[in-house]
Amino acid sequence: MRMTLVVLGMLAACVTAWAQAQDNEAPDFYLGVGWEWDFENDEDGVALSFAGAGAETISPDFGLYENKLLIGVRYMFLGTRADLTRAVYGGPTLFWYDEHIGGGVIIGRHLSREVILEASYRATGGWDGEADVSVAYGLQWPW
Repeated sequence: MRMTLVVLGMLAACVTAWAQAQDNEAPDFYLGVGWEWDFENDEDGVALSFAGAGAETISPDFGLYENKLLIGVRYMFLGTRADLTRAVYGGPTLFWYDEHIGGGVIIGRHLSREVILEASYRATGGWDGEADVSVAYGLQWPW
């Protein structure tokens, strides 16, 4: 009888620990909607966004603006998007866009496990840049 209680107690503890670990895992990707300011063309409007889990401190930075590819690297020294325990996450980005080297910053905050609020700004010496603020919802891959 005691052995049965010990086994049931251990099983309950393992299931509880597994459930808590699942709650602390960040989503695989985020889909969002926000407001974007294009300083080059003096325009603003609604923008849709897609972002990966962002688990690495140093990660690639990609974007497509005016049909030109922005490619660079970001250094998330404040924490990563996947780290649910941080008050804020983000850091600077360094990139190549339209034959110029540029920079910017990305800052975000988890409002819940699934919902993030994120802001970014990017510009170069030859491009006035863009800024955006978005709210995104995190989802898991279906497989």
